[in-house]
Formats: sequence, C-alpha cells, structure tokens
Amino acid sequence: MSGIFRDWDIERLVDRITREVSEEVSKLVESAASPIRLATYITPSGYRRPVSETYVDGDEVVVVIELPAASKDSIDLRVREGEVEVEAGFSEELKKAAPKYSLFKSRGYRAVISLPKDVDAEKAKATFRDGVLVVRIPVQKPKGVAVKVE
Repeated sequence: MSGIFRDWDIERLVDRITREVSEEVSKLVESAASPIRLATYITPSGYRRPVSETYVDGDEVVVVIELPAASKDSIDLRVREGEVEVEAGFSEELKKAAPKYSLFKSRGYRAVISLPKDVDAEKAKATFRDGVLVVRIPVQKPKGVAVKVE
C-alpha cells in the first residue's frame, strides 16, 4: 500500500482518539458553557486536521467543519456510511495577500470524521460560508423485510 493510505489510517486513529479524549475531558468539565477544542493536528502528509463538531438535529446528522482561508472550489467532500471525508485547499488570493502566514505552511485541510448514526449519504447537502462548511445528512431509516412465519 502506498503511504497515503497509511496517512488516512493514522488520521482515522487520531480522529477516534481525539474524539474519545474530548468526550472524557468534557465529562470532567462542570460548565457546559465553555466547550473544549483540541489543538489542530497536522498530519504526516502536511495537512491540517480542521476543527469540527458533529451532532444530531432531529432526523439529520449535522457536521460543522471550520476551514478558514479555504477556497470553496477546492473542497472535496465525500459522505460514506459512517463517515464524512473532507479535503480543501487554501484560497490563492489569500495566499498571495499573506504569503508568510503560518497557516499556509501546510498543504490545506484533510479529515475523516466519524458519524454518530447511519446516514443516507445520497441525500447529503452542504453549504460553505465565511470559512465554515455545514454538512446536513438525513439519518438512515431502519430497513427491514417482513418475514412470513410458517
């Protein structure tokens, strides 16, 4: 396997560990008014792992991903069973305006985000405004087949 697949495995592991640590730390914090955000992780392949939050809102799973300085045209978003995968590059205009900004030392953003419920990926919708990507995905309705009992 090529190195990129190993990077994705590392990113999935980091995502899981980050989520588990965040959940445990959040349990210890008495004040729900001060959410905890873990530092941005830079992958071995040079991408930043963006800050994100996932929650269930009625019959939808909502994933909010912060992509400051990202270009809308560069966003590659994929929704699969159990996860959302995003990769985004930086705005060339912003890179020219502030070429020494530390954010631009990375290659862009990349993350694989686990979803809390099964979703209907075909019906996912996404919007990108002011550096924030919001992905809304309907929760998968349980499927079943009636079986005649003899």
